[in-house]
Amino acid sequence: MTSRIEPEILELHARLCRTLAHPVRLAILNALREGEHGVGELTELVQVPQPTVSQHLAVLRNQGLLRKRRNGNEVFYRIAYPKMIQACDLLREVLFEHLREQGRLVVAEGERGAEAGEELDESRKEDVDMAQLEGFLGRDFLIPEDRYYDAGEHFWLKSGGEEPGEVLIGVTSPGVALTGGLVELEMFPEEGDHVEAGQEVAFSTTKKNIKYFVAPVAGQVAAVNREVTAEDVNEEPYDLWLLRIQPQAGWEAFLVGAGEYAALLARSEHATEAAAKAAGGKGSPTCKSLYSGIKEP
Repeated sequence: MTSRIEPEILELHARLCRTLAHPVRLAILNALREGEHGVGELTELVQVPQPTVSQHLAVLRNQGLLRKRRNGNEVFYRIAYPKMIQACDLLREVLFEHLREQGRLVVAEGERGAEAGEELDESRKEDVDMAQLEGFLGRDFLIPEDRYYDAGEHFWLKSGGEEPGEVLIGVTSPGVALTGGLVELEMFPEEGDHVEAGQEVAFSTTKKNIKYFVAPVAGQVAAVNREVTAEDVNEEPYDLWLLRIQPQAGWEAFLVGAGEYAALLARSEHATEAAAKAAGGKGSPTCKSLYSGIKEP
């Protein structure tokens, strides 16, 4: 009996892990920890479009993790098993402990390297696992798996800094490619400022048009890398950070891993033959006009 039941439990466990292996679903569960909410309320709480919220609610409900209640035209959702929140909290504690340890390790290695006057060891770069993105704007990219990604704004976020829990924020190589290359870069925040997710934190002229960078997560700014140039970001986007912040708890829930980031871009309109041809051509007259106006003294 035990040998027959155990594989079933393992399969259910694996299915549950697959269901929870998405940041939006984890964010929904976190939003429901205090009680039930309607779809509209959940949309505001997790800050993603309502159709996306509805899709993930359906997945969670089909797996038996949520219960729903209808009141007229409104549907409210609640967590089916409160112990799920306890399990998620325990896992989150483990992840934060890991991130804190990783952050201290990064600082210690940086201090040793500075004392010895050494640059980053190329062999250590090669040890980082990479996700592959093929045919994006007619090019292939490698996406480091040692960090999180904002797929909408094309930021990477990685634990590291002078204090435990601090996060470094930089621009991804596909994000740079979409702009055609940065030309000038200006950072807005000052140390100690609080930024909200979606707040403008940098401005750049690019080879195609202009771009405002917005913060992928909320938090307090610990440092601004004002020495980094647009050319630096173009050449080494994964080695250079723009902001170092102390984010609010749960910041990972709104981001994706390298594999999912690559998969999302591979399914986008920029991973087509037409996009590849457009990337190799010239910018539009409107973009040229805007850019020329900015460059004029």
